[in-house]
Amino acid sequence: MLFLIWTVPLLLLVFILGIKKRTKILTGFASARGLAAIAPRQMYTRRRWIKTALILPALFFMAVALSGPQYGYRWQEIERKGIDIIIALDCSRSMLATDIKPSRLDRAKREVFDLLGMLKGDRVGLVAFAGTAFLQCPLTIDYEAFYLFLNVLSPEFLPVGGTDIPGAVITALSGFNHKDNSAKAVILITDGESTTGDPMSAAEKAKAAGVKLFTIGVGKDDGVPVPNEQGGFKKDASGKIVITRLDEGSLKKMALLTGGTYVRSVAGDMDLDAVYNSEIRGKMDVSTLSSGRKQVWEDRYQWFLILALVMLIADLLLPSTTKAVRVPILLLALVCSPSLALASDVYQSIQKGLEAYQSQDYEAALKYFIDAQLEDPDRSEILYNIGNAYYKLGDFNAALENYSHVLNSENKSIKHKALYNRGNANYRMNKLEDAISDYEAALKIDPGDQEARQNLDFVKKKIKMQEKQQHQQSSNNKNKPGEQGKTFQDRPENRDQTKEKSDDSSPGAKDNDESSTEYGQSMDAPEQDDIRPQKGSSEKEKKDKDSKAAASLAESAPNRDKTKQAERMLNRLRDMPGKAMIPVYREQRVEKDW
Repeated sequence: MLFLIWTVPLLLLVFILGIKKRTKILTGFASARGLAAIAPRQMYTRRRWIKTALILPALFFMAVALSGPQYGYRWQEIERKGIDIIIALDCSRSMLATDIKPSRLDRAKREVFDLLGMLKGDRVGLVAFAGTAFLQCPLTIDYEAFYLFLNVLSPEFLPVGGTDIPGAVITALSGFNHKDNSAKAVILITDGESTTGDPMSAAEKAKAAGVKLFTIGVGKDDGVPVPNEQGGFKKDASGKIVITRLDEGSLKKMALLTGGTYVRSVAGDMDLDAVYNSEIRGKMDVSTLSSGRKQVWEDRYQWFLILALVMLIADLLLPSTTKAVRVPILLLALVCSPSLALASDVYQSIQKGLEAYQSQDYEAALKYFIDAQLEDPDRSEILYNIGNAYYKLGDFNAALENYSHVLNSENKSIKHKALYNRGNANYRMNKLEDAISDYEAALKIDPGDQEARQNLDFVKKKIKMQEKQQHQQSSNNKNKPGEQGKTFQDRPENRDQTKEKSDDSSPGAKDNDESSTEYGQSMDAPEQDDIRPQKGSSEKEKKDKDSKAAASLAESAPNRDKTKQAERMLNRLRDMPGKAMIPVYREQRVEKDW
């Protein structure tokens, strides 16, 4: 939009030519003496230049306003909530079957790509598997990068044929960070029975890790022939055409064991949108994956737009030929109007914030209150309203900080309300002793506040009840051999019972301020179950991998010259994201390589 500034010098040229042309026309219309009596040239020309001096800066300020100038910033708390999802995609040769157009694999890729457009801040990873499984794309929120890894997958991409479903599940589990408290899910897309291992044992490991399996079976009931790379269809040792069939029983059991669901895809519709919205997002707990603060710059286009409007109005009110116009007085009145408009911004921001607060749009209310704070930083009413907005959004730390600033106010009424709400915020954060101190301070200001007294008595009773429960728990641990040393929080069944009790234990007083946070409400922090990290592979598996790597290194030694020659042609090769992550495998015989 800044390029619109170039119109200003062009219009200046147009105005100059126009003034000259008008002068020429008037000169031809009447003599100099007659023209002086009709339209004095000095007054006429001066008025035109004054109007030009108003219009051109107005256009300049409008171009600047359209460019979106920003000045000043505020810190905004941000957090990203979501679920960790790893998609395990079968890339075996049977996925090239064309009973689902254009092929099973291509249709599965399209369905996964459509799923990326529905994700709401979730991290997603990719596992490709056939006879072996590899983590092609680690968990990421860069969906464009994920698509690059997805797009190159094909049966030729993987070195070993077959369908290793247990290996796919175990590889997907290794892609999660089990120290995170986020919910985890694996979407397994396959069209055949497992050719190696026991799928149920892999499902047991997923269940132990707290990961849900959502299995999607691709293919028809009667099965289809497996395409051959040389053309035609694959044949077994006896010369019969190989028919691949879907093992629905195992996939259903795997999903049921981990609390997931099974979907059958016959026509290519894999219902990934239903699985994501109804099962993953609808039933799994969404956890905070990351949080922090960011600078939000404030738009200041209004300043330049007001100046442009003032100059345009002045141009409209300034005639071209009238002699008696008090231009200085008019311009002075119009220039003073922006300062009056800016002075009313604080009041307008507060009013808009209160309206948004009453309509329960607390994020919009917070923005308006912060806008008002930028104009008047020390006003206690604004700080109090900001604390109320943070309170409703669940950011109790920020609410406490703003309520604490209000306590410096000389206004006892607003100070009393801030103490009351700060007690509620401390209660929600389970800081019961601090909540008692705040309620007592509020009662010192207003001893007749029955709601504060009720909340104070309630919190004191809750502290006594917790002390009694801890005493009973310690007595039970002493009486039960083998359980000594365990704490109350280490028993999930006791945590659930405590949660049920605490659901009914919120202060019952209501808010006595119609434009602020409701007094007396409370809630307990959500429970978070610890997920133990999965154990590593066995020593035997490590030795097998080391021996294979050593064998491949020995075989590659005679071909080092060829490797160097291939490296010189690196820039000519097609980019294959994830190919470098696949270890070198010796050529091996696979009985069922589809």
